[in-house]
Amino acid sequence: MDDVAEKSVPVSVSADEVEQIIQKALSSAMLDIQELFNSKLAELNDRVETAETRITVLEERLASLEQSSVAPLQPQVISDMSAELQAIKVESRESLLASNDNEQYSRRFNLRLYGVKPSENESCCMAAHKFFKDVLHIASVSESDIEAAHMTVGSTNQQRRPTMLVRFFYRESRDRVIKNRRVLKGTHFAITEDLTTLNAKTMNRLRNHAQVRTAWSWNGKLFAILSNGKKVTVRPFQSVDELLRS
Repeated sequence: MDDVAEKSVPVSVSADEVEQIIQKALSSAMLDIQELFNSKLAELNDRVETAETRITVLEERLASLEQSSVAPLQPQVISDMSAELQAIKVESRESLLASNDNEQYSRRFNLRLYGVKPSENESCCMAAHKFFKDVLHIASVSESDIEAAHMTVGSTNQQRRPTMLVRFFYRESRDRVIKNRRVLKGTHFAITEDLTTLNAKTMNRLRNHAQVRTAWSWNGKLFAILSNGKKVTVRPFQSVDELLRS
């Protein structure tokens, strides 16, 4: 009877154990996704480099032919080479945009916190959680919602302030934080999305343009309100004049 009773004792799984299993599964899935994106980015970068090499070769060939005094270039030859050069430039730009989109998508769980840094003997995750709780007044985002956090080094005016990159486990936590950034107006703190280099350069160009009233990003996409009041979605390499005419 004792053996039967012992065998009938139920085995329970605690909430903490379930949470640990879920976190391990999420971390494993995120690593797989990151490896896939890295592979795709490497493939796209190879395409861009190949296209740029072809552009350089064609430009050098065209310049050499134009400077040659052996025989005048036929207009059709110049036209054909110029058309080929333009086609390769378009292909290179499209590959670069695709690479940029993939890289931006891989950053969708990230935020940059400006003016936030850990104190002595404090981790970046602890400092970020403290900032969310004490400054943003968000009690629903805990330290366990943060996958990773570290300080970054930048060269732009905004990045001369202490800058912390925070990656969340859940998109909902990330969005909850960035939606509360309005309370930071008038302080030395700021929160932005983690934009790619190309998107960040495009955003700076928009903000410094006389025909742009305001510009912002959401979910990795860039938006602006022009001087004529029109709201537009902006892609890298698009000129403001083009946006005004569209």
